[in-house]
Amino acid sequence: MSNDTTRDRNTEEDENYEGANPELQDLPLPKTDSMLYLILNSLNQNIANFNAYLKFKNYISEDSLNAELLKRSMGIHRDFSALFLHTKEELVFIYPELLEKAERILFKGEAGTDFIKYTCKMSKIIDDYKTVLYREGYLPDFKRQLMLTDT
Repeated sequence: MSNDTTRDRNTEEDENYEGANPELQDLPLPKTDSMLYLILNSLNQNIANFNAYLKFKNYISEDSLNAELLKRSMGIHRDFSALFLHTKEELVFIYPELLEKAERILFKGEAGTDFIKYTCKMSKIIDDYKTVLYREGYLPDFKRQLMLTDT
């Protein structure tokens, strides 16, 4: 009899089976706040990388540049979509124009679109959106906290 069959049978008999890594059983689910930080951190990193590739585009081969810019653009789109979906519901009544503009940009991507211009437009709306998130208290404004603690 193979070990897999024995292990399966033991699992059925022992309802308290904890798996191969019992220390992983007590991991808490991520809180919404930490999820926003993770999304925002990834978004900021992708935007920074996108801008760095644009800045040094004269020193990188066109094929490599296009591949890297497209990856970063897709990452920015993915992260902003996640951030937008995480926070949109509460902001609908407060900033309807901004949300409408963000939705138009997010769902505009068509075949043949100049993704560099598209991503630059998206970066502008992301800055506005992040400002709204800070203003509404979704994220603490560290600059303001530092100014208050310095005095």
